[in-house]
Amino acid sequence: MFDLAVVSQILWTSFATSSYFVLFAVAFALVLKVNKVFNFAQAGVMTCGFYAAYVGVRILNLPGYAGFMLGIAGGVAMSFVLEYFGFAVLRQRKASAMFVFIFTLIVSQFIAYAVMMIFGTWPTTIFASMFWPVTLVGGIAVSAWDVPAIAATVLVLTGLWAFLKYSRNGQFMLAVADNADLAELYGIQKDRILMLSMVMAGVIVSVGMFLYGSRAQVQAAAATELMLFAVAATILGGIGNIWGAAIAAVVLGVVQNSSILFIPSAWQGFLLFAFLFFAIVLFPRGFRLPERRNTLKRMAVAPQALSDGKGN
Repeated sequence: MFDLAVVSQILWTSFATSSYFVLFAVAFALVLKVNKVFNFAQAGVMTCGFYAAYVGVRILNLPGYAGFMLGIAGGVAMSFVLEYFGFAVLRQRKASAMFVFIFTLIVSQFIAYAVMMIFGTWPTTIFASMFWPVTLVGGIAVSAWDVPAIAATVLVLTGLWAFLKYSRNGQFMLAVADNADLAELYGIQKDRILMLSMVMAGVIVSVGMFLYGSRAQVQAAAATELMLFAVAATILGGIGNIWGAAIAAVVLGVVQNSSILFIPSAWQGFLLFAFLFFAIVLFPRGFRLPERRNTLKRMAVAPQALSDGKGN
């Protein structure tokens, strides 16, 4: 029989640590929805974001907030380079989806090996210590990392939701996601929107890597395993459903971490690949949810608003 205090503690810790998993999954789902790319190069963006923060805090001895900003700058810079010199060029040359997918794998591995050459293979963290002060709340140990991590994740998700729902560029992004070629006929600059989604994803994963790197050890190849988690969450949450991917990431994170109640901790990593295996086998074309309404049709009633997007 399980001890209620132990179960409660594991569930809380699992929920808190799922914060960065949510950000990784949301970023992957956003690019897949808008850019229509299974972007495994996101692992490279994550690696750049982490090591940029690491350089700022551990090597340059900058305060944490400065390292956080450097991490975002590193992720955004790599996202820009990937889109401008990679994906945009491949679109112009009408490369196949398989070729683009292989390109993302090569990029992620290239960045990982380059980072290994520069920083070595020894795991490291953003801060010198991974131990955070703990406060007992109702018998549950809540660390000083938990609440800020959850708050940061909620803030990022709220900002993304508000951007997509209320901003003009957010509406343009949804229109491109619906039908990129048709969106161009309405005056939306497709390439600019695709770049915007890549940069936003870079910001999101950089925040996630700062959270992850302030709690766990990271090495150059660590982002690849984190990416597999994001892929599983995206498929289970529904292809094209950003918020479904976020919910699936929380569920998977809680299930994986709570599995210690039933199986040895050495098997926890195995569960990730089991999730991914069953997600691909059961949903080979992705688990798709019906769209509630088409953004382009909604925008068609206001052509003047779309025409204002020309040249922006």
